[in-house]
Amino acid sequence: MADLTKSLEIHEDEILNQLKFLKDGDFVKEQNGKTLPNFFVALRADVVRTRKASAGLSREIGKVYETNWDAVIETYNKLSVSSRFGFERVGFVLIGAYSLDMIDKFKEEGKIMPEAPKRKTGRYYMWGVENGVEALGRYGMHSGKLNGYGFASFGGEKERRRTSPPDHSAIVLMKEVGEDNLMNGYLKFQKLPNSERKSLKEKIEKITIRALKEYERKYHDESYEISKESEKHLTEWLYLDSNLIPSTPIYTGSDVELIRSFVDDMSVHVFDTLYKSMDAIDEIFRKCEASKYANFPEFFCWYYHLIFTETMDSLIKKEKLSYPLHGYEFWVWKK
Repeated sequence: MADLTKSLEIHEDEILNQLKFLKDGDFVKEQNGKTLPNFFVALRADVVRTRKASAGLSREIGKVYETNWDAVIETYNKLSVSSRFGFERVGFVLIGAYSLDMIDKFKEEGKIMPEAPKRKTGRYYMWGVENGVEALGRYGMHSGKLNGYGFASFGGEKERRRTSPPDHSAIVLMKEVGEDNLMNGYLKFQKLPNSERKSLKEKIEKITIRALKEYERKYHDESYEISKESEKHLTEWLYLDSNLIPSTPIYTGSDVELIRSFVDDMSVHVFDTLYKSMDAIDEIFRKCEASKYANFPEFFCWYYHLIFTETMDSLIKKEKLSYPLHGYEFWVWKK
C-alpha cells in the first residue's frame, strides 16, 4: 500500500475508497491474496505488440470480403432499403455492424469467444487499454429495442461521442427530470420512488413509440405531416434531415433475414481465416501481462475489435466502403 500511495500520490484512505467502489462495481477481484482487475487490461507494450500482430490478419479477412464481393452486392440489391439508399450507406452497416461485428456468431460457435461472462450488471466482455481510445477498436454497434422496433448505430467518432438514435430515451429522460447532464439525470431518476420511475419510463416509451410510428409513416408517405412533438424528438435523434425527409433506413423483417443469411455465409470464411491463426493469436495473448489473471475470450474480444476496425479501414481505403458522414451510420428495423 505504501508503494501505491507514493506512486499515485494519493492518500491511503482515498485508495481504499476507490478499491471499495471498484469491488462494488465488480471491476476488481481477489485472487491468491492479490487485488486484480476483473477484466482484461492491456499495458502499453501489450497494445503495441498486439496492434502490430493484428495488421496481417486484418488484411487476410479483408481479402475474404473482396473475394466474395459479388455476394455483398447481391445481398445489398435484394434489400428493400437499396431502392432509396445507396451502397455507401447500406454497405457500411451490412459488412461492419452485422457481418464483421458478429458477436452472436462467436457465441453460437462457442469455442473462440463463447457467451460473455456474467457480471453484476449483466453479461458482457470488458477490456481496458493503457494506450488511448484508438487502441480499443474504433468501431462498435450501439442498439436498442422497443415494442417491435429496433434502432441502432455503428461506427465511431474520434471523441467517441454517442449522439445517435439509440440514446433517444436518455435525451427524453434528461428533459423530463430537468437535467442537462446525462449522468445527473440518471442519478436523479434512480432516486425517484419506484412508482414514479415506472410512470416516467412508461411515458418515455409512449413518446418514443409515437415518434417511431410517425417516422415510419413519413418514410412511406412524404406528404404526411409529422406532429410538432415527434418532429422535435426525431430531429434531435438524427432521424430526419433539415427538410423533415426520412434520412434513416428502415429495414424490414425480410431484410433482416437476408442479412442473417449473408452473415451465416460470410462467417464460415471469417472463422476459417481465424482458425488458421489461432496458435499465433494464443501466443500474443500469453505475452500479455493480463494473461496471468484474465481468460483468452476476453482478450480475443478486444483483439477482434482491432481486427475488424482495421479490416473496415482497409475496405474504405480501397473504396469498397465509404466512411459515414457523421462518423457512424444509423438505422431502424422492424419485426
